[in-house]
Amino acid sequence: MLAPSLVYGIDVGTTKIVAVAGRVDARRGWAEVLSIGEAPSYGLKRGVVVDRQAAAESIAEAMEACGVRGGQVSVGIAGSHISSFNTEVTLLNRSRNLTVNERFLKKLEQEARQIELHEDERIIHVVPRGYVLDGSEGVKNPIGLAARKVTMRAHVVCGAVSSIQNLLRAVEDCGVKVSRVALEPLASAEACLHESDREAGVALVDIGGGTTDIATFMRGALTHTAVIPLGGESFTSDVAYGLKVPQHTAEDLKLRYGTVLSTTVDSVAAVKLEDRHYNANFVSQILEYRAREVLEYVRDTLDATNTRHLLPGGVALTGGGSLLAGMPELAEDILGMRVQRATPLRVRGEIKPVQKPQYSTSVGLLYFAARDGDPAPKGKGAGITSFGSIVEAVKGWFRG
Repeated sequence: MLAPSLVYGIDVGTTKIVAVAGRVDARRGWAEVLSIGEAPSYGLKRGVVVDRQAAAESIAEAMEACGVRGGQVSVGIAGSHISSFNTEVTLLNRSRNLTVNERFLKKLEQEARQIELHEDERIIHVVPRGYVLDGSEGVKNPIGLAARKVTMRAHVVCGAVSSIQNLLRAVEDCGVKVSRVALEPLASAEACLHESDREAGVALVDIGGGTTDIATFMRGALTHTAVIPLGGESFTSDVAYGLKVPQHTAEDLKLRYGTVLSTTVDSVAAVKLEDRHYNANFVSQILEYRAREVLEYVRDTLDATNTRHLLPGGVALTGGGSLLAGMPELAEDILGMRVQRATPLRVRGEIKPVQKPQYSTSVGLLYFAARDGDPAPKGKGAGITSFGSIVEAVKGWFRG
């Protein structure tokens, strides 16, 4: 039996770039991380490329540290330009034996794409949530089943053409070919969630450097995604402004002494950094204020979709921002849900640092990269999707 082939994933974040190389055994459900490379991120703001050359240089540095010398890569996409909505479409099956096949499902997907969007927006992908066959609910994989009337319920993800194209160009400037693009919260979910979590109902909240990404799952299917344009960089900027210190000093204070539970810090407690003392309680107040804002946005997003009280699995909190002390406790208080930190699961290899929340997207991208030959594994049904078609589609939008 052939060993799994080598695959690459690149998480192009606002504060750092992470490139990871590894092998994925999709059948057994594990990823072996062979190497990882990181670099500070320049040229991006809230997940969107604003300086192509600076972004490409940062990506190239991370790739070199990882040992990526060329070939095909899987890239994560997020940013404030991403939007989504749920829809459903119905078609009559006119085949002789009434059997639903892949061709018919593609017709349903094309029908779901027939919606007017803003001029620069395009539908990136249609993610099936489930099917209704002649009135029978709860069908996840209808292929091979007979039905005259088929309804597909789907989650539709949209994005700005220019923003996606700028990201692809910055990555391909580094001498690689982007073979697959994955929505970042879905990549994180792929790495951090068990199938049982998705079945029970869970919200994944990924607090990254520039954005906070949300993905909710019910009965095994994706039901909602959202991007909040606030992340760890906002926390650091607040501390820098509040204490009148440089950004790097604020980042050090946040990482070394940061907590979002200001009531647990003595009002006269001091912390020392670079021969200067700072009021620890004041620092925590600044961080708590921003954390509350982010988490209140999450709460409002879940309430807007009427899902906050329908997720028995609670919240899986991941991303570098989740490492701030007290974040799970504050999230439980604001969201009124069970919250736990989530790290990449089913990871093998000697690269132990990847089993941390800040690498959830990177590890998840390996799973997407490994699907090039099998974009929708059998038995997974509506809960699994492929984002590989985005790459050629986006390039096609710019041809002619």
